[in-house]
Amino acid sequence: MFFKLQNTVFLNEQVHLSYRFFLKYSKLNSMSIAKVKLFVCVLLYITMTNFIYSQSVKVSRYGFQINQSKALRDAFNSSFDTLVIDKQDRPWVIDPMRFIDVRNKVIIFEEGVEVLAKKNAFSKKGDALLSFRNCQNIQLLGNGAKLKMNKIEYTDGEWRHGISLWNCRDIYIERLLICDSGGDGIFIDGTVSGSYSENIEIREIVATNNKRQGMSIVSAKNVSVHNSIFENTIGTLPGAGVDLEPDSKEDRLEQILFVDCIFRNNDHAGISLSLKQLESDSRPVSIVFKNCVLQNNHNKTNRYIASEIVLGAHNTRPVKGSVLFDSCLIENSNWGLFYSRKTSDAYKVEFRDCSARNICKDASYSAMYLEVPDYYKGEFSLGGYHFENLTIEYSSKVPMLTVRGSRLNTLREVADITGDIRLLSAAPKVYEYIKYDMANNNNVTVKINRKSSKKK
Repeated sequence: MFFKLQNTVFLNEQVHLSYRFFLKYSKLNSMSIAKVKLFVCVLLYITMTNFIYSQSVKVSRYGFQINQSKALRDAFNSSFDTLVIDKQDRPWVIDPMRFIDVRNKVIIFEEGVEVLAKKNAFSKKGDALLSFRNCQNIQLLGNGAKLKMNKIEYTDGEWRHGISLWNCRDIYIERLLICDSGGDGIFIDGTVSGSYSENIEIREIVATNNKRQGMSIVSAKNVSVHNSIFENTIGTLPGAGVDLEPDSKEDRLEQILFVDCIFRNNDHAGISLSLKQLESDSRPVSIVFKNCVLQNNHNKTNRYIASEIVLGAHNTRPVKGSVLFDSCLIENSNWGLFYSRKTSDAYKVEFRDCSARNICKDASYSAMYLEVPDYYKGEFSLGGYHFENLTIEYSSKVPMLTVRGSRLNTLREVADITGDIRLLSAAPKVYEYIKYDMANNNNVTVKINRKSSKKK
């Protein structure tokens, strides 16, 4: 749906005219007409086959044995629409690749291809394995190929990404393993404050053992990620499976969708929404996680807050919008379902038909934890959550919900928390209020259907 090859020639009209020519200038019976139709179809097939192959080229043709980086650059700069990174007797070993203003390319990785970062060639902190800037109509068809960097040698910085997209449009990426980067597996942003990438579709990606995040989105519109895995991120903070983190109030996170994705065994949270840079006059966020699974995220050694999902916002002028977790499963975690310091007037968060089971195993954090944004100054209202058919199950004695205020009374109220929760827990209490009077709650109407959980 994204792509129009730059050299495409449509032959239907020419074939139709040829067929009419045969009919007009030949005295044909019905059997002859059938033969003409067959002839024209065969001619069309041969012509189109030759056309398709004339638009593609194997990248090794540009000099695999001599300089693989140069071969890849020359192929991108060629007139060919389709580039085939073909399997050779050894991996492709390349320097940092930067492609600027490239249009209308399909890059096909043959099955079994490995693309490796050349050792000691990524000296600059911003060197990415594959970087696309101001590019449009690009397809990366992986066929299970591996993009591998040398994380162990990147002792400084956090920007040596596997794939980075800067102010790109209409990008499709599928079936790649991206590992061992010095930054993120995939990074998406604009180029200057307020710019953004748009129409990005990602399918069947495995991002594993990357240094900073499995994936980061800074500024983008209409991004969809399907059937992908973000795991084993470790090396520098934050260390999340995916981090949505704008750099300025002019950035945007619009129509961001994750479907059937897995976030597991990451050093920090599986999902982190770090939205402090967006403000009330920023464009509202719209973010959905559907049918996603979060498992065993956050290590004790990570100094960031421990939770499977972390939700952040500007303290006093938070961005508006909506975040939906739909039919998601959170399981087998030492920590809680989510941690938040966002105020009730920030973006609204809904958990719909979600289940959190075997969580809170460390018995240090409750299943849901709300904390006042500032302990020393201000007057805040925490909340803005709706739970529709949420199930929470754990066996430790921590409360289901903790609200933490301050001794200086900077938490004015807890507001706009609604819905229904099925709670399977033997904890002595459901709610815990620290330095806050629950009498100040405003529109906190959550129906709890509670049953004691049994250890298996």
